Amino acid sequence: MKQLQGRLKANCSGQLLIVAALAIALLISSTTAYVYELSEETRASGMEQMGDLVFALKQGTRNTMISSLANASNGGEKTLLATNLDKLSEVMRSIHSFGSCNLLFRTFNDSLYDQGIRLSWNTTNMGVSSASANFTLNVDNAAAEIVVNYDINVTTSLTVNGSYIDEGTEKLANLTCRVYNEDQSVLAENIGVFYGNSGNWVQVDPSSLSTVDFGNGTYSLSFAVPSDTVQASIHVIDSRGVLVQAIYDLS
Repeated sequence: MKQLQGRLKANCSGQLLIVAALAIALLISSTTAYVYELSEETRASGMEQMGDLVFALKQGTRNTMISSLANASNGGEKTLLATNLDKLSEVMRSIHSFGSCNLLFRTFNDSLYDQGIRLSWNTTNMGVSSASANFTLNVDNAAAEIVVNYDINVTTSLTVNGSYIDEGTEKLANLTCRVYNEDQSVLAENIGVFYGNSGNWVQVDPSSLSTVDFGNGTYSLSFAVPSDTVQASIHVIDSRGVLVQAIYDLS
């Protein structure tokens, strides 16, 4: 698996991912500030306007979580999640149209999450890529003060099941893969299949990989691997750019 992860890092520049993630976070926040500065001139002030602002800022935190998870799953550093959220907090503090905006956050750290990121790819028949954090958002002006506590969990998961036939010289696998975002079926942007060979991971030739897309996040994969293969690894990138992997046992 280490060799495989190294190959993925080589194929996707971590530095570019970091720049892209930061750009997305800052763009979201800058756009939010601009929209609400305009709205100050065109809409009546009040709780409705404050509520819209809170909703937009919460969406900004969610989108920042997504871009950071995409980065981490494609070889970037897990620490980028906190870095991006810090940058987002700085920009929020610069929004003065409605008084002060202050965002505090805590990334999850437990048996599953490290600095808010979970990459669980070595479990047979299932893989999970996830980012999780909780937030306290305070928006305060002369008219009102709103304090909102909320959690955000962004998760891409992959399940694999099926069967294979050992024909002596090779194994023929027929697998069904299902892709989810927060437990809702989603389409995949890219699917790749690798197999173990003498301690290394080798990609199944795309020309010999048969893929049937059912249009609902379910895919049928058919491929052949050498007879001594004991594991296949399915790699999926979802529409958000998040990579997830799952192992299928061929032994």
